[in-house]
Amino acid sequence: MLKKIFLGVMVSFLTLLSISMVGFAQEDKIVQIAIETAKIHMRIPRGMEVKFIEKKESPIPGFYSVKLIIMAPDREYPTIVYLDEAGEKVILGTIFIKGENVTQKEAGSPRPRKIDMGQLEIEKSPFRGSPKAKLTIVEFSNFRCPYCINSWKRIRGFLEKYPQDVKYVFKHFPLPSLEGAFELAEIAASVQVTKDEAFWVLHSFFFSDEGQALIKEGGELLRQKVNGLLAEKGCDIKIFQKGLVIGQGKRRVEEDMAVGRKIPVMGTPTIIINGDFIGEELTDRVIEGYLRR
Repeated sequence: MLKKIFLGVMVSFLTLLSISMVGFAQEDKIVQIAIETAKIHMRIPRGMEVKFIEKKESPIPGFYSVKLIIMAPDREYPTIVYLDEAGEKVILGTIFIKGENVTQKEAGSPRPRKIDMGQLEIEKSPFRGSPKAKLTIVEFSNFRCPYCINSWKRIRGFLEKYPQDVKYVFKHFPLPSLEGAFELAEIAASVQVTKDEAFWVLHSFFFSDEGQALIKEGGELLRQKVNGLLAEKGCDIKIFQKGLVIGQGKRRVEEDMAVGRKIPVMGTPTIIINGDFIGEELTDRVIEGYLRR
């Protein structure tokens, strides 16, 4: 009966697996093998979610079709894994039957990923622009990232051009690979304890040429500059320093990072507009497209 089915040359893998899944029901075992096979052979990055959608009989006799969704930051990628009833034979790839791509038909096409704005906890974060803006930009950023500096320059222009239509929310996401990034985020988050306006003064300074030069120098000069900027804004330096010592800023940064990891944020800057991941350069064309909706 199997000979009546044309499997085309596009089958990528036929892997024999001998996996003991003690404690799992047979159905759970099949799904688990499908997920693990996809993660290994499709080289899905650690931390990227793979969601189970459905399991049903496949066009191949004796095999199940297990539909999964790979949750990339900006897209949802559907995929099909075929397994026999014992969970020992696995086919991962594209199957054609009588010239029809049945795998693509079952899986469907990738689609833009939508994020629930509620899970971003934007009420905890500093923002610029109108609270009632039509367009909300949420950016996961860090002060040691040159791409984040360029991103802020563009966003600052949008805030000036569309003051009533754009709201910008800053989320901390210091990358471990960038030396001093967490410490700078901790300082900025501690400054927010004094007043939001002070945070934005420090934010703009850290992203300026002068700020970046002092960040590279580090030490006492940077500390004096931060204290001077806060004093100019009438902030209580003692409150800022206390927040830094007792870990208020650290906790705020860690909360942002926890939110980012759930999405997951894979790098900075990561931008979300009204729940949509933006996988392209943020331009006037992109902004105006949202404002026309």
